[in-house]
Amino acid sequence: MNYCVTPGCLHPQNPDNAKFCHSCGAKLLLLDRYRPIQTIGRGGFGRTFLGVDEHIPSKPRCVIKQLYLQTQGSLGLKKATQLFHQEAQRLDELGQHRQIPTLLAHFEQQKQLYLVQ
Repeated sequence: MNYCVTPGCLHPQNPDNAKFCHSCGAKLLLLDRYRPIQTIGRGGFGRTFLGVDEHIPSKPRCVIKQLYLQTQGSLGLKKATQLFHQEAQRLDELGQHRQIPTLLAHFEQQKQLYLVQ
């Protein structure tokens, strides 16, 4: 299954072979690499998805974090964005550690911010 991460998508579940969401038309692969397959969490600042890295032959699983605020106030959004970037920077500085997930990617797509671990 492919899962659409576009905020507000009414029917985010899509068939495995879909490249675009059947409901909203959004591209399903993030960075043409990471395929969200299901939602695993949601909080005040974001959503978390189980994903697959399609560029690695073994198709390893990954966690995709999306900055997603329920309210879009400019001050709150600015602070949340700053904290999201700081998290990516700290994860990158920590590098490999057995108790901390490794940062695989940090990017923006369709005006949404993502971390992949």
